[in-house]
Amino acid sequence: MKLIAITRPDFFEGEAEAINLLLANGLELLHLRKPHAKIGEIEALLQQIPAVYHDRISLHDGHELATAYGIGGIHLNARHPMAPCGFGGRISRSCHSLEEVRRYKDTCDYVFLSPIFDSISKAGYASAFSPDDLRAADKLIDSRVIALGGIDADKIDTVRDWGFGGVAVLGSVWSPSGAGFLDNFRRLMRQTEGKPRVVLSIAGSDSSGGAGIQADIKTLTSLGVYAASVVTALTAQNTCGVSSIHPIPADQVAAQLRAVLTDLRADAIKIGMVHDESIVRVLAQELQGMDCPIVYDPVMISTSGHRLMEPATVEAVCARLLPCCTLLTPNLHEAGLLTGRPVGDMTEMEEAARRLSARFGLSILVKGGHLEGDTMCDLLYNKKGNITRYPAPKVDSRNLHGTGCTLSSAIAAFLALGNPVEEAVRRAKNYVHQAIVEARPLHIGHGQGPLWHFF
Repeated sequence: MKLIAITRPDFFEGEAEAINLLLANGLELLHLRKPHAKIGEIEALLQQIPAVYHDRISLHDGHELATAYGIGGIHLNARHPMAPCGFGGRISRSCHSLEEVRRYKDTCDYVFLSPIFDSISKAGYASAFSPDDLRAADKLIDSRVIALGGIDADKIDTVRDWGFGGVAVLGSVWSPSGAGFLDNFRRLMRQTEGKPRVVLSIAGSDSSGGAGIQADIKTLTSLGVYAASVVTALTAQNTCGVSSIHPIPADQVAAQLRAVLTDLRADAIKIGMVHDESIVRVLAQELQGMDCPIVYDPVMISTSGHRLMEPATVEAVCARLLPCCTLLTPNLHEAGLLTGRPVGDMTEMEEAARRLSARFGLSILVKGGHLEGDTMCDLLYNKKGNITRYPAPKVDSRNLHGTGCTLSSAIAAFLALGNPVEEAVRRAKNYVHQAIVEARPLHIGHGQGPLWHFF
């Protein structure tokens, strides 16, 4: 089922941030409805929403803005009964009777039928249909009819049973505030989709819980997606260091992968520690042809410059695994290893990213956390050759264990939620920054402590 959110008719402080939060967390369609607004007010709101999301917006008012802003849809109603000449995007319409659904459904991509239940946002706006009316209309109500009016998470199964193709929500989205706002939306999304988005983490186990599979699961869970896992290595480590590494046999890695992927549909995959050449071969074989984003954090060289992967394994990664991936996230040392050139400043980062993207046909995020100075900057080079820089002030903290794992798994989460790679990286970096800030005052272990993933 589709989940469509409709904006409140009024403007309110923080509205653009709230809309962006919903879109970043997987909202498929947003209907921007401002019946009493001036065109300039609607335009000002659109300008605060990243252009990458404009295709997911439908305008109820200010239809003339659609072409200029690349808006994906227009909604027709009594105020605006006709679409602008030449508009080629989605067309939807409000219907208030089953007869109107019969009249308009075949001329639109979808129609709203309302009110199905007593309205949450409009006092006194009572349901116009009985359950028997809706059950009797089973040949009319189909995937192009969206239920609107009084719908919250507890009513979605009932709406699904009546045959609707989705739900449009207003009051049940905007009523909660604070921390409950996003939790409430995630519940609505789970109920309509029937499952959460799934991210598979393929990585080593960190017995101290700060990095590897453990950090990935914490990150993915806190970002509202379901975490599945394949363990590639067992490490004995704590906040002071790693004392031993035991690679999991390749056939057992393959067995884990098959068990997960034959049962769960992964919306994104994150790969971390791959310590053994035979495991690389297994991953390349099992992941070839996957139709979801694959993010690879190449744990080849530590941020301190310590070599963590044998040359033969690096060669296997380059020959077999990287062609399967969507995004590679090397640190400065790893970018240097893969290009055969030192990487220590922004110019060298850009050149390394360009070379790696051309060689392997994927997007590259070179992490600049150890650049000299008080500012760090990551650099994204996408498959089209576009460059995005992500500057940020460095945070002085002893608790940075698992930063790379957290970043790559957060990127995978936001890709699974439907974000383009540039926005997924931006959102993930914001999450990691806050996780570092939250961890600063904590004392977990006697060495380099972990991030704090829950806030």
